[in-house]
Amino acid sequence: MLFILVACENEYEDTHKFLRPYYLYKDYPIYLDAREILVDIQIKPSIHPDATFKIASNDRYIFVGEKMKGIHVYEKTDEFHANPLCFIECKHLKVFDVADNILYCNNFADLLIIDAEDPLKAKIEHREKDYFNQYSYSNYNMPHIYANNIDVYQIGYKTVVLEGKESDTEPAPDFSDYDQLYTNFIVKEIPNDIQLDMPYTGITNVEENIFTFGINNLAQCSYTSDGIKITQSGINIPNYLYTLPGGNLQYKDGMIFIIGNSGFVYLDYLNMMMQSQNYYNWYQPLDVVSLKVPTNGLFIMGRSYVVDGIIIGANYGGISEIPWSVSGVTSLVNVNDTILALGNQLTLYQFYMQYTTRYTKQVKQYSNISGTSMQKDGDRLIVANRQGLSFYDIRDLKNITLIP
Repeated sequence: MLFILVACENEYEDTHKFLRPYYLYKDYPIYLDAREILVDIQIKPSIHPDATFKIASNDRYIFVGEKMKGIHVYEKTDEFHANPLCFIECKHLKVFDVADNILYCNNFADLLIIDAEDPLKAKIEHREKDYFNQYSYSNYNMPHIYANNIDVYQIGYKTVVLEGKESDTEPAPDFSDYDQLYTNFIVKEIPNDIQLDMPYTGITNVEENIFTFGINNLAQCSYTSDGIKITQSGINIPNYLYTLPGGNLQYKDGMIFIIGNSGFVYLDYLNMMMQSQNYYNWYQPLDVVSLKVPTNGLFIMGRSYVVDGIIIGANYGGISEIPWSVSGVTSLVNVNDTILALGNQLTLYQFYMQYTTRYTKQVKQYSNISGTSMQKDGDRLIVANRQGLSFYDIRDLKNITLIP
């Protein structure tokens, strides 16, 4: 019996004594051949919107954007109604805006200038290649795999993990097979599991002037029959905001906002005076507003500041004016210093001061109004959801009603 136990123990040691755990990984660059997908736009019959992100309009049309799909076009029939007209398919649309009859679109990395005077005949007037692939630091852009082909981009990485236990007789495997499979890994469609944080996506209409963001400052661009004109503003954006790899550019309440991962910059458009706030744990908002109410100064997380109003941010996790938050908000509108917050329902909030403390209160909820984007247009509110567009009368915020 003793001999058998010793023999088993020796056999166990011979097999397992020298086992060592290993965990190896290697990142393989993924390249996108965009020569086919960036060629053109298509005009198609109207379809039902899904998760829209922005509403823009001119005198005749309302344009509703859907990321990585295109723009839904509605033709205005009167002040309170619009009918579906068509769908401008732009498969890699990230953001857009309109000035006069011109659509300015971010299509992957290019700035597309689209003549939308007649959306049924919309066409690309100009393509500014790589316009949104311009950064101050090379590691923030999408590098090209070939210097002579600017339509092939590095868009991300595929990580291969090797994990197990090795011994002297069975060493850990190497990456030879994966090297053959994933070296110069080129795709023609963006994989679903690749999140494109780059390049920067900001376009916004500021009093009929189109602003974009690149090379670490604001640029103004316009298009006429003479061609495109791009003017750098010279307003430099602080690097610590980390706005470069996918920030958010908005114009609300007379303020231009550039939202970063750890703070935001805001500019008073009338005098282009810039101020910035550096927030920790500030998650990238989808939308912002500015309330013109007194703040009496704040002291948050060791940093004091005074702003002309309250900056409110909304994201899928909620709406926040640090440290206040409420969940499920995707779009914000300021109506006479009342916040209209859209998500699964429309909720109204107001702020007020009591001594030196600021408070917020919910003043109304409309469970019958929901959507993913909205726009204030005079005394009406335009809401986009999966059913299309709805128009609401907001002259009396205590009784917001659907315009039939």
